[in-house]
Formats: sequence, structure tokens, C-alpha cells
Amino acid sequence: MGVVNRIKKFFDKYKNPQNIEEEIRKTNSKRQLTGFYRYLAFVLGAGLTAMVFYTSFNGVFLPMIQIGTTLCILLALTFLWIPGFRGSRQDQPDPLDLLLIVLCFICLFWTLTNNQRFITRIPYYSEVMLMDKLVGFALVLMVLEGARRTVGLPICIIVLIFIFYAFLGNYMPAMLQHRGFTTSKFIDVVYLTTEGLFGSLTSLCASVLFVFVSFGTLLSATGADRLFMDLALAVAGRSAGGPAKVAVVSSGAMGMISGSSVANVVTTGTLTIPMMKKMGFKPHEAGAVEAVASSGGQITPPVMGTVAFLIADNIGYAYFDIVKYSFLPALMFYCTVWLFVDCMAKKKKMKGIPREELPSKRQALWKALPLLIPIAVLTWMLYKRYTPFMSGSVCTLLILLVTLFRKDTRLTVKRFFLAMENCAISMTSIINVVACASIIIGLISKTGLMIKSTSIIMYLSGGMLMPIILIMLVMSYIIGCGLPSATCYIILATLCAPALANFGIKPLEAHLVIFWFSQVAGLTPPVCITAFVAAGVADADPMLTGFQSLKMGSSFYFLPMFFLFSPLISGTIPQILMTFVIGTAAIYMFVAGIEGFLQSAATPPWMRLGCFAASLLLFFSCVDARINYVEPIKTVAGLGIGAALLLIQYRRQKQSISNAL
Repeated sequence: MGVVNRIKKFFDKYKNPQNIEEEIRKTNSKRQLTGFYRYLAFVLGAGLTAMVFYTSFNGVFLPMIQIGTTLCILLALTFLWIPGFRGSRQDQPDPLDLLLIVLCFICLFWTLTNNQRFITRIPYYSEVMLMDKLVGFALVLMVLEGARRTVGLPICIIVLIFIFYAFLGNYMPAMLQHRGFTTSKFIDVVYLTTEGLFGSLTSLCASVLFVFVSFGTLLSATGADRLFMDLALAVAGRSAGGPAKVAVVSSGAMGMISGSSVANVVTTGTLTIPMMKKMGFKPHEAGAVEAVASSGGQITPPVMGTVAFLIADNIGYAYFDIVKYSFLPALMFYCTVWLFVDCMAKKKKMKGIPREELPSKRQALWKALPLLIPIAVLTWMLYKRYTPFMSGSVCTLLILLVTLFRKDTRLTVKRFFLAMENCAISMTSIINVVACASIIIGLISKTGLMIKSTSIIMYLSGGMLMPIILIMLVMSYIIGCGLPSATCYIILATLCAPALANFGIKPLEAHLVIFWFSQVAGLTPPVCITAFVAAGVADADPMLTGFQSLKMGSSFYFLPMFFLFSPLISGTIPQILMTFVIGTAAIYMFVAGIEGFLQSAATPPWMRLGCFAASLLLFFSCVDARINYVEPIKTVAGLGIGAALLLIQYRRQKQSISNAL
């Protein structure tokens, strides 16, 4: 009974939107530093940003120098800016924070001064000094504490589970058993080699991810979010349900730059959600539109957040290839959201925003055009196969150049240096997440769990592909409830991608499926943080917002099937275009069936069933594992049913108008 009461208490806590806002404020609160500590934080943040951009043009330092400096300074910034407890001081660090900051610099000093020894030693054979162990364990503990402050306790618990698994391998069940780690081997894995904290993931953070986060941070500092919002208003504001469509466009545009669905909801949602409610959307509907549109930003080229870089690093593809293959699926996702919004607006007989309340299209485009130039140049440089590190750095500096031509976007010297500092502050949560993931990956690799997990998944699935996909989906939801999408992707890719490879699935297709699945937890009840944040902004019931988000974001579940079983990303150009067109038609009929609304009018139940039938036929004409092209019979049948339903609906509307006259 006690467990039931605790569960009830948990959900009762989130019934009140004010409680959600309070939790969001507490978890994301940042100190207002003053005095010496404010100057220290500024020097560390701006100095680290300058160092990273220096290395982008002059070559990176040795891995342990580049990564060690970035990791330790970002950890120090975490302890400076993010309070550890609710009662912590808000104007300066507590004594515990100061101790942790000093430890950061001790670890950095030891790493830099012993770099040559670390390079020349033989991993897992050379002696591990006592100081190596102390520094290694201190770094792990500080990464866990930094992750607890910036992301939450669940990720720390998961890392600790893997650490205990590494040390207690002799006591595990037979299927999971291994020889167990000594303290020396653990330090070798996580600290002294490039398999843990100094691996490829943290290397990405210290280079590519840093400059792309800086790209988004500088865009925001110049007011790009406001200009993009005005442009979206000018383009979509007058159509039915205009504010909701503005949310779809603007949230997608800003989400692909920020790389965080929650951050995007908090920024653009404060503008779009009140507009949607004013036009007639219910609070939970307005929150859901913003939550789903913001989540889609991470799958939208050309800047797709953290995970796209991790995919490129994992499978050895150029980043532009990830961007290229993600364009049409992202477009299909936003078509789904747009159609849901359109049906909801027309069902409520909404009108758009009056013309006089909207900005001029020409003026909005003219104001936003300078800030669109760096994005266009970034896409061109990636297409020309410049490295992402160089491309991101050049285009970040280009932002500073193009903003000089307009007074309202121009950065003063003070704002410029504060923006440089914010680039580093924005990286604090990312580095802690990726460092935790790096520890997990190193332990999974050295304990043999990667190979064991493939065997376990193959056994549970009976050696069939579809059960493996369902297992991945369930795992992505469970893991994603407590972890950010980047960490969720890394763990799933490590555990599940080898199982997909056994069926001949190409690495790109497997990792894109895992990437999309890693987004679902933020929108799927009962724990859906993105929807909860949107509910707090919308003053809505969080669970209603979650279920509405699940409905509107349902394409996160079925669109990944196009990666595996259709030529959408691996076929010829005619095949790709044909799959896109038929897939979009399937989405249209699916949305019509869900909403019970087709061609500007409601539909009776039998027509809804017809919409579902047409949608399934069109979907399976594309998604068929036995062929690499659309199946003509299913395509013709699906299009035929859809055309017949549209014709019947047209005649019903015509008859209704005639009777009214």
C-alpha cells in the first residue's frame, strides 16, 4: 500500500502546473555570482572558448591536454554556477563547491604534467601510481556530481550500476559474468587510456560540439530567435491555427540550433503557447504542439544537436552524410505535426492572426536574412567536405561579421565577451552527460557486455528482426525516462547496433533508427519531461499534455521503419522521391483517421476506418523488407481508397452546403 501511495503522491505532485514550474526552476537554477567568483567564472568561460577556437584554426593539442583542459574547466564552471542543493548560496560557491573547484585544478595540473608519461606507458601493464588512482577516482566522482547538478540523479545511478558491475563481475549470473575489475584496471579504462573520459566522445565535446554550441549561443545572443519568430509569423500566421503553425516552424528552426528540446520549449514556447491559447487551442493542446515541434529540432538538418555528431563519430561517416540522409525524414516528421495542427485548427473553425497584427513578409525576411547567411554557408561548407570543426568555427565567426551591419543585432564589446562566456556555460550539461556516457562505454567494452548484450537480445527476440526493434523501442523509452537523448542514444547504440548488424542492416540505418527512438521518452507518458515543461508554460494538465504530445509525435515511432525497410535514404533519386511522396500521402490519411477530419470537414466512423486502411496500405507499400521499391498493388489500392474517400467527402460537403441554402 505504501508503494501505491508514493506513486499517487508523485503524480499528484505534477497535477499542478505551478509545481512543474517550481521543479524546472530548481533544477535549472543558476547562481547570480558576485565579486571575485564572478570574475573567476568569466575568465574561465571566455578563456576556454578562446582556446577551443584557437585550436580550430591552429590544430588541436594532444588528446589529454585538449580534453583534460576542457573537462576540468567545465567541471569547475559547473560547481561555480550550479548550486548543489536547494539551500545553497546563490551569490557565491559553498565550501564544498570551492573544494571541488580546487580538485578540478589539481586534476588538471596532474594530467598536464604527466601527459608524456601517459602517452608512453603500456595500457593495462605499466604501473598505476597512487596519485593516478586518486586523480582518476576524483574525476569520476566530480563528473557524477556535475551530472547530478546539471541533468539529474538518474544518470548518476546508471553510471554507478555499471561501475558496480565492473567490480563485481565474478558475482554476476553466468550470462553476465566476467573476471571483475581491479582498481588499477578501472583507472586504466576511465582515466589513463582513450577508452573512458579521454575517448572520442569527450574529444568531440572539446572540439566540434563546443563550436556548434557556440554557433547556437551566438545566434541567440544576436536575437535570432526573435527574428526567426517574426519570419515564421509572417509566413504562417494568417493560415488556420496560425500561432500553432508558427510554433512548428519557429521551434523547428531554433531547435535544430539549440539541440535541446526542453530549452527550446522554455524559449520559443513562452511566445507561441500564449498565442495558441488566445486563438482557441486548449492549454494541453498548445503545450503539446510546442513540445513536439521542439523535439523535432534535434532531427532537423543542418545543425541536429549533439547526437548527429556522435553518430558520425560512431560509424565513421562524414557529418554532411548524416545531414543529407536526415533531411527528408525530418520533413516528413514536420509534415505530420503540421497536418495535426491544421486538422485541429479547422475542426475548431479557427482563423489566422489578422494581417495588421503580423509583421510584413518582406521586412521579416530582410531582417532575418543576415542571420540566415551563416546557416547557408555552414551547409555549403559541410557539402564541400570541410571538417565540421572548421565549418562550425568559420560560421560562428561569420555570425559576428554579419551582425555588424544592423544596429539591433550588433554585439557590443561587453555582450561579445559575455556571449563567449555563455558558450562555455552552455557546454556544462553536455560535457557532464558525455563524460558519464564515456565511462559507461569504456566499462561496457572492457567487461565484454557489448558482445553479451547482442547474444541476449538475439535470444529474447528469437532471432527475428521485428522483436529486436520492439525491444529497442522499449529500452529507449525506459532509459530515456531518466537520461537525455544523447546518453540514451549512446547506450542503445552500444548495446543494440551490433544485433541489427547481424541482419545485414547498414550502420547508418541502424544508428538513425536508434537516434529517432531516443527522442520518444521526452513525449511519452507517464514520464515525459519535454511535455511536462510545456505543460508548465501552458498552465495545463501535464498528463493530458503528455498524451496529446504522444499522439502528435507518433511519427517518432513509425517513421524509423522507413530507414530500415524502404529506399528513403539508400535508394536511387527516383526511388527516394517516390517513397517520400507515398509516405507523405500515408501520413495525411493517418492524421485524417486519428483526427476524424478530412478535407475541411469531420468524417463519420466508417470513413475514419477507410483513412486508416488507406494509410496502412500506403505505409506497407513503402515499408516492405522483401523489396527495395514501392509495391504497386498496395500503392494503387491505398491511393484508390484515399481518392475515393476524398471524392465522397467532397460530395458530402457539397450536399451539406446545398441543404443549408
